Amino acid sequence: MKKRQETVQPSKSKTTEELKSEKTGETSELRSADETGILTPEEMDIIDDGFDIEKRKIKKKRKNYFLSASIKSFVFVSTVIVFVVCMALFSIGVIRSLKSSEERELRHDTYVNAGSLADQIGRENNTLSGKEVKISDDLDIFAQMQKGRIILIGRDYRVIKDTYGFEDGKYIIGNDVFEVMKGDVPEISRTVGDYVEIILPVKHNNVIIGTLISTAGVKQINIQNKKLYTGSIWVFIAVLVIGILSIAGIAYLSVRELNRINRQIYEISEGDFQNRLKVRGFKETRYLADNYNAVLKKLDSIDSTRQEFVSNVSHELKTPITSMKVLAESIQQNDSDNIEMYREFMSDIVDELDRETKMINDLLTLVKTDRQNAVLNIEEKSINELIEVIIKRVTPIADKRGIKIIYESYRDVTAEIDEVKLSLALSNLIENAVKYNVDNGWVKISLNADVKSFYLKIADSGVGIPDDAKEKVFDRFYRVDKARSRDTGGTGLGLAIARNAIVSHDGNIRLYSEQGKGTTFTVRIPIKHEVEEEE
Repeated sequence: MKKRQETVQPSKSKTTEELKSEKTGETSELRSADETGILTPEEMDIIDDGFDIEKRKIKKKRKNYFLSASIKSFVFVSTVIVFVVCMALFSIGVIRSLKSSEERELRHDTYVNAGSLADQIGRENNTLSGKEVKISDDLDIFAQMQKGRIILIGRDYRVIKDTYGFEDGKYIIGNDVFEVMKGDVPEISRTVGDYVEIILPVKHNNVIIGTLISTAGVKQINIQNKKLYTGSIWVFIAVLVIGILSIAGIAYLSVRELNRINRQIYEISEGDFQNRLKVRGFKETRYLADNYNAVLKKLDSIDSTRQEFVSNVSHELKTPITSMKVLAESIQQNDSDNIEMYREFMSDIVDELDRETKMINDLLTLVKTDRQNAVLNIEEKSINELIEVIIKRVTPIADKRGIKIIYESYRDVTAEIDEVKLSLALSNLIENAVKYNVDNGWVKISLNADVKSFYLKIADSGVGIPDDAKEKVFDRFYRVDKARSRDTGGTGLGLAIARNAIVSHDGNIRLYSEQGKGTTFTVRIPIKHEVEEEE
């Protein structure tokens, strides 16, 4: 729950009007926060929202700081942290493992020695009386061997021998000694402070006649562990220094090529598009440089195409205007009264205007069919009917030149398409097959499909396309035979429009041609149109 703090200003002396209002029982209106200094709940919510916004800004700045860190710094810091943590955990684990191992070994040795001593005492004594001196010598020897203390307790809980001499003749009754003496537990083994303690029963003919307490000091182990710990710290520091230097070197080598790439990209961004990245080193950086160079090559090609396109547009649009200007000047300078001549000039001007209009319309269509700008109105349509309509429209043109159109449909095909754009593309292909054909030639159109795509082949018996022009026929304003194209009313944009429309349907178009023998276009388009999801 958010706490609201109210600021109360000192009260001011009341005016005569206020006193009069109180006396008359009138209710004074609430004063605003500016007058009273008291914040309303709405104002407090605004302030709280402001604090939340500031907190989010701080968090965002922290996040941006980490994201903006260099790769070298990130690799160096993160690797050092991981390295230090791993080394620390490893050192702690090794030291603890050694300490635990030594304690287990000491406990085992103490247990074996105490068991051997208890067996010896049990064999030589039936009531732990009479041979105390010899037993005492053995006890002292064993105690010195394990640098500890041995206490032998009789059945009556009286201390028969204490190698330290502190408890001789005294009685010791403890829970541990009582349980072992009674036989409730076979033995007790534990670590108490700096000592390992073993409590065993002393038996004669399987009868408990006493108890042996054997302790061994672990102080020496602790001293050794401290020395080991100190040594491990120095080793850790040495390894840490070597590791940090190695990590710094690795981080530097890892990003050196990236820094070179960054510098070269900066130089390229200044306008030197002809420059290319030259990178040695890791495979990943070479791949990055190769891909970037490929992008630069593509951009360079696009820039060249753009410049060529602008030049072609300027030239193509200027040509009809120049022709119309010449015709208009001829009319203006001619004083003849020949009406037929004027009509011929005006007819030529109208033809040039029609040609200019067609070129502008084709340019607009080209922009609309471009894949990046294309907005498809997808509908499920019959491809067979679409082709039949186009053939019906082109047939009169073909009949004038004796060209025979042959249509073969292997199956009924229904696909999800933009009827207008695809119809425009196929019309351009079929019309070109007729326009650039020989008299009394043929055009063969075949349609087939599988479960994923439909395939259209348009072949003709025309003049064909030279090998050096095959890669350029889809370029804007490119004409194989410019004079013939102008005679047929071509603008050099038909195949570019067709390709854009087909590609916008996620399809492809291929060209097979041999000069003097004809040309074949093959088109593949998916039956189902997949809409790309925006990320």
